[in-house]
Amino acid sequence: MLRVSNTLLANNMCRYIQNNLQRSAKTQEHSATGKTINRPSDNPSEISHLMAINATLMGNEQYLRNIQDGLGYLNQSDTALDTVGKTLQDAKVLALQGANDTLTQEDRQAIAEQIDKQIDALVDLANSSLGGKYLFAGTQNGMPPFMRKDDKIYYRGNTDLVQREILFGSSYAVVAPGVEDAGSANNGVFGKLTANTIEDPPGSGQIWTEVSGGPLDVLKNLRDQLRAGDTAGINAALGQLDTAHDEILTHRVAVGARTRHLEAVQEQLADQETKLKERLVDIQGADIAKLTIEAAENQLVHQASLMTAANLLNVSLLQYLK
Repeated sequence: MLRVSNTLLANNMCRYIQNNLQRSAKTQEHSATGKTINRPSDNPSEISHLMAINATLMGNEQYLRNIQDGLGYLNQSDTALDTVGKTLQDAKVLALQGANDTLTQEDRQAIAEQIDKQIDALVDLANSSLGGKYLFAGTQNGMPPFMRKDDKIYYRGNTDLVQREILFGSSYAVVAPGVEDAGSANNGVFGKLTANTIEDPPGSGQIWTEVSGGPLDVLKNLRDQLRAGDTAGINAALGQLDTAHDEILTHRVAVGARTRHLEAVQEQLADQETKLKERLVDIQGADIAKLTIEAAENQLVHQASLMTAANLLNVSLLQYLK
């Protein structure tokens, strides 16, 4: 006859109690984290799917940050372009006044001085910044890119546009071009680069390139015509102001289109994030009500196991003598 020893009973009872404690610990962990998968061993078949979703969510979070940063650049650029357009409209009003034959040359000189101040205002707008980065300096945007010196406009940035990656492999410019290269078919917001350069300050190694065309040249021409009292030249400058204003409007339209694009992608990523998080809950979300019941059941089993163990293992020499 097979005899069941006390050692075997004790070992089996300890194993049962230990297993129950492990189940209780896992149930409490699931309840505390709200997740049924906290490590790969919890559900090996679903862990690869879970990791893929989390990787996508992390990537989308970075894209959303990039979009938010890009929208800041675009909104600030639009504000600067709007002010440039208003400055040109104000200059047109002054030009219409200056074209009036009833004005004296002294009056035109006064208007010319106002136009000259507007040139300074445009240079300030060309040096608009956001968070210490200058909008129209290209990617070399750590220092003010435009300078007025000896009545000429100089530039020390580059023509590479600041871009942000908003989807995998898709980067978009988030600023308008401050200037374009001399051979470009299009004008930048403030004109094109020329072949003329200066070093300022002398000996610093800082090279500035002269800028031509654009609204700054138009205002300088208008100012010179007012100073000269050339009514025909002033009328011609009016047409140039309209052309410059149309070019600024074209840049604003491009900025607006990019803004809408980024906002559309932002909405798409936000919607995708919601769906992915719902999928995460489906995969690893814990049923708290069910876990609460399981915890109570495990506690009852544990108490019963302890009581049973106490009775079974309560042996002494007198029981053997019986």
